[in-house]
Amino acid sequence: DYRALRALSRPLYIAGALALLAVAFFGTVIRGTRGWFQFGGLTFQPVELAKVILIVVLAKYLSLKAHIIDFKVVLNLGILSGLYVALTLLQPDFGSALTLLGITVGMLLLTNVPRRYLAVGLLACFIIAALSWKFFLQDYQKARVVSFLDPMADPFGRGYNIRQSVIAVGAGGLFGRGLGEGSQSQLRFLPEAQTDFIFAVLAEQLGFFIVVLILACYGVMMWRLLLISRKTTDGFALFCIAGFAIVVGMQVVLNIGMNLGILP
Repeated sequence: DYRALRALSRPLYIAGALALLAVAFFGTVIRGTRGWFQFGGLTFQPVELAKVILIVVLAKYLSLKAHIIDFKVVLNLGILSGLYVALTLLQPDFGSALTLLGITVGMLLLTNVPRRYLAVGLLACFIIAALSWKFFLQDYQKARVVSFLDPMADPFGRGYNIRQSVIAVGAGGLFGRGLGEGSQSQLRFLPEAQTDFIFAVLAEQLGFFIVVLILACYGVMMWRLLLISRKTTDGFALFCIAGFAIVVGMQVVLNIGMNLGILP
């Protein structure tokens, strides 16, 4: 029963913050990010749970305040999400921090937030981005942006991942190389084929038509979430549904855009 989450939002928020704090100091480092707890052969990334908790917490708050969006409400939202974002940056996991920020902004846009707050928020994002590039982003994170803008500048170094992914997507053609086939994924030219570049693997092995089918499935899911949200009379349920739609939609767009070389 989703309504139980509303009553548990405060202890869940505290538990999520403690988990993010603990992993930043005691977690396992994987590719420069201390973002995982490791138990034997299994790993757990607390920020994934934090995304769900943040949606529940913001949904409860906005269901009570959506009719009076003023500076205090926006400030409180910033504090609630800002703690999670800051703890995630400690790892540092810039991509997940952006996702948490995107959840907050997306849910806020569903309310009647004054436009002046949006303008100030946009300006703050530009300032934070500039400061992050100067002081917070790691070298490998900067390299991702540089390689996105010019992947051929270092085709066998920082531009390697994007080149291999685009080659894999194009090599699949209309019908693909066949399940379990394909030189990019099977011969391990494609890095992190089981996670970050899974879309490129599907495109290479199954082809354009299956990729369109996958995107259509995501589209149907988003459409169903929209229908459900329009029928509900519970403000908490409405914002929860919207939050989950935002986080799934964001991650689909970011992952597929990265695989296609149109996003860093």
